[in-house]
Amino acid sequence: MDIQPILELKIFERQIIVSLEKWIDDRELLLLTGARQTGKTSILFGLIQHLVASGKAAAKNIYFFDAENVHEAALLSGGHEEILKIVGIEKGVKKYIFLDEIHYIKNIDRTLKVLVDHFSASVKIIATGSSSIAIKSRFKESMAGRKIIFDIYPLSFGEYLVFSGRQDLSKLVKDTDPLRHKLGVSGEHFRQFRKEYENYMIFGGYPRVVLERDTEKKKVLLDEIYTAYIRKDVSAFFRIDDVDKFNNLIKYVALNSGQIFNKNSASRELGITGKTIERYLNILQMTYVAGIVKPYHTNKTKEILKMPKIYFIDNGVRNSIVGSFAGINNRTDAGTVIETAAYLNLLKYAGKREFIKFWRTKSGSEVDFVIDGEKFYAFECKKSAASFSTSKYSEFILKYQPAAFYVLNLDREERGKIIYEPLFFI
Repeated sequence: MDIQPILELKIFERQIIVSLEKWIDDRELLLLTGARQTGKTSILFGLIQHLVASGKAAAKNIYFFDAENVHEAALLSGGHEEILKIVGIEKGVKKYIFLDEIHYIKNIDRTLKVLVDHFSASVKIIATGSSSIAIKSRFKESMAGRKIIFDIYPLSFGEYLVFSGRQDLSKLVKDTDPLRHKLGVSGEHFRQFRKEYENYMIFGGYPRVVLERDTEKKKVLLDEIYTAYIRKDVSAFFRIDDVDKFNNLIKYVALNSGQIFNKNSASRELGITGKTIERYLNILQMTYVAGIVKPYHTNKTKEILKMPKIYFIDNGVRNSIVGSFAGINNRTDAGTVIETAAYLNLLKYAGKREFIKFWRTKSGSEVDFVIDGEKFYAFECKKSAASFSTSKYSEFILKYQPAAFYVLNLDREERGKIIYEPLFFI
């Protein structure tokens, strides 16, 4: 349990660490959930390094437990008494307990409840778990009001640049607030930005994949991420009887990503009942593989009843499933790839994924994404800004008057003072 090796690791900065630090003095459990290999453990390491470097905590008062280790999981399953024996309680001294992959620990919900309720003045707990369904179902009542959940997604483009060693480019990206960002570079810098962004769209934002420089190895890693997901998360937690049918639905969703999802059509084509499809889609969403995007209406009843779209959260995983790593200029699904990258980045900034919606009329007019949060924003994804026509969206703009209408595009064309703001990326 010596954390010195953690302090010596090279850890790349993640934006989420800033948010975690804001809660470090509060009593609540900080719980990080997300797909496997999105960097949850490294984020814990980064927070540990920040605590020590800032003088907030001495290394001797920080404890890290890996629950994937059967011995440590067994130890932690002994309840709060066993944990307190290890860390000790000292008057006036705060102990920081980091628990990795807590879904492997028996009765962890009861243990954490006691620690938060009775020992929050002496200990602060930060934990991770890969299965939000398993965790949230266990903590639904026992940890109500005692936890703050942070969803961990693959890297944003700004984080991708840091992991890729392009700090020179990352400095030009205001990664904290993309809704105020306009790319103000030209010439060679712009060409480098576009090259990196196209690579990001093809191979996605899983940290290990981004760090790998060899293209063929990237493909192998993405295949392994998907295989591990099926083998560990799906088989272990959800007890799906027919894994082949689940796989077929995933491939169906991947091929139809970004399109209106008709449950009845999917049921007929796949030979799966509508009820089972709903269960599978819920699993995909709660395990951070895909996201369900509902249509935007001012009438909230209509919003619930209309058919959604489904997007994969990571382009790399989707491209692995559909079997195509072709460049953006050689793809028939280039629009979907661009929208998927936008969706991931919007997830990291929208506050709640429920805020992300799309707009579409019966006549076929459509806006790719709208953010229905504290402010109302619209996003349209285009390969080129030249293909964007303001007249096509006049009905939406006049009716809903968004705070801003952004065009996410792969070029740097500025078209004067018009109603939208062109963006190269989020």
